[in-house]
Order: sequence, then C-alpha cells, then structure tokens
Amino acid sequence: MSGAAYVDALLAVIAAPTATAKAAALAVVPAPPITPWSPPPLPLRPGRPAHYREAIETGRRRHTLKHGPTRQRFLLAIHHIELTAVDLAAAASLAGPELPEAFHRDQLAVAGEEAGHALLLEELLVARCFPPGCESVHHRLWDAARACADLGEMLVVVPRYLEARGLDVSADLLPRLAALDPEAHAVIAHIYADEIGHVAIGTRWHRAWCAGRGLDPEAHFQAVVRTYFASQLPGPFPLDRVGRAQAGFSPTEMAFLSTPRVPGSA
Repeated sequence: MSGAAYVDALLAVIAAPTATAKAAALAVVPAPPITPWSPPPLPLRPGRPAHYREAIETGRRRHTLKHGPTRQRFLLAIHHIELTAVDLAAAASLAGPELPEAFHRDQLAVAGEEAGHALLLEELLVARCFPPGCESVHHRLWDAARACADLGEMLVVVPRYLEARGLDVSADLLPRLAALDPEAHAVIAHIYADEIGHVAIGTRWHRAWCAGRGLDPEAHFQAVVRTYFASQLPGPFPLDRVGRAQAGFSPTEMAFLSTPRVPGSA
C-alpha cells in the first residue's frame, strides 16, 4: 500500500466540510500502508461549509444551561468540537509514519466514532432549528494541534489534555443536563462514554511513543502541559477522576493537574 495514497486520503477527510462528508471520506481511506511517508504540513483550516463564520473572541455569555438558547449553543459548540476531533485523529495518523499499523487503525476508528458523534448532534440540532453553522465557530483545537512540534506533543495536547478536559466538563454537566434536557443528556452521555476510550487510546500511544525514545511518559506529559497550558493550571473544572482513571491517567498526573501553584513557579 502506498504511503502517498494514505496521506491523500486523510487530507481529503480533513478537507471534507461536514460530518456526512467526513464519514464518506473515511469509508474509502485505504488500509494503513506499509510503505513510509513524510508527514505533510497540515492545512491552516480544516474543511467546513462555506457559510460557517469564524468566531471573534468576546466576553462569555452569562446564561446557564437552564436557558434554552444557551443549551443549544452549548450543543453547537460540542458539535464543532466533535467535527474537529475527526480532523485531529486524521492529523495524528499523518504525524506518525514510524508507528505500527495498530496506531493508525486506532486513529481511523476514533475518527469514525467522532464523525458519528457529530452526526448525532447535527440531527438533534436540526430538529431544534439550530443547525450547525448558525453560530460562529472557533478553531482553537485545530490551532493547538498545528502548533505541536511532533506526534508526542500532539498526543499530550489533544487527547490527554484537551479531550480529557472534555471529560471533566461532561462529568460535571451531565447530572444537571439529565433533568433539564433528557434528549441532549442521552447524546452527551453516549459521547462521554466513547471519549473515555479515545483518551485511553491517546494515553496508550503516548506511552508507546515515549518508550520508543527512552522518555518518562509522566515527565513528558508534565513538560508539554507546562509549555502549552501553564496559565490553565490547576484546571478550571473539578477533575473527572473516575473517567480519567479509566482513560489511563496516573495518580501523579492527576495530582499535577489539580495542585495549585505559586504564581511564577515552574
């Protein structure tokens, strides 16, 4: 199997504009190749429909989830995160030509599940007359992945930090969402359960990547988080310790994320 054909197929997934289009592009990605390839530069932006507008940062809205339009905006934001997660899984596979085929099969499986999540949310939002694209979107997750120097950093930044933060948020919100919006709760609960597995895949391959370079994975995790997210330590949400433990986080890593730091300290 040609590495070049595999690269072209994954770039087509990233360029596809919608969850339906990304799922269709994933369906024709060839099996992970035997021949090597050079990681290509990632596009400045993944594909999105022409009517999507990029967000300009403003102050946060102060409404809670009890406010119906706020709940729909929350679901729109999650939809875009899930759509971006398809792109991020493809990007991780592109960045790891030296890793075994099992790594690439894992990334393709994650991308497929993320596309399914986006489709579930799209169906719910369209039924509520809040279709994707009716609010502006940001590309912070994609920009964070593009800023990574190598696959090891990407495996920390994307699944082990940003997606794991999603576990924290979901675990905190799901009990409240159950009473407010059972339909939305069912979708987010489904996504949450799958995301534990996705973060676990990131944990497993981060450790394998570190082992191949003689690095301590906990020390590498802490170094990368300090580099990219120092201003967010400790996190703004209670840690989902149960979900993170299932996803492979060690007690040392969770203590690192939750321990207050003296301003200016490393």
